[in-house]
Amino acid sequence: SLEKQEELTKVCDDLHDKIKTLEANQTAEEEASAASRRDFNESQEASLAKEQQQAEQLKEIEAKLSEATTMKDEVNSELGTHKAASLEKQEEQTKVCDDLQVKIKTLEASQTAEEEASAASQKELS
Repeated sequence: SLEKQEELTKVCDDLHDKIKTLEANQTAEEEASAASRRDFNESQEASLAKEQQQAEQLKEIEAKLSEATTMKDEVNSELGTHKAASLEKQEEQTKVCDDLQVKIKTLEASQTAEEEASAASQKELS
């Protein structure tokens, strides 16, 4: 009976040790799992923060692109207005030149006619 009691005590002690070992292992696994979840959550937060930063940068780039496009359109509009004004001025200058050429030809023809009349008059006098 004493021998059986010692054997039962030993079995109980062994079981008690195994329970403590299992509990310790379970606690360690829970702590590792919690640490893993924390790491995962931190990683997710970092990824989210990076995505938000990239989204903000994209918005800034889109705003700058829009501003540049607006400026380009304004410059093209001004350039078109300048070209139109320049073309109008060139047409005016061309008309003035054409008018002057007509006047010059008229004066040359008139001078030639006067010279011929003078020459005919000189012949008649002589």
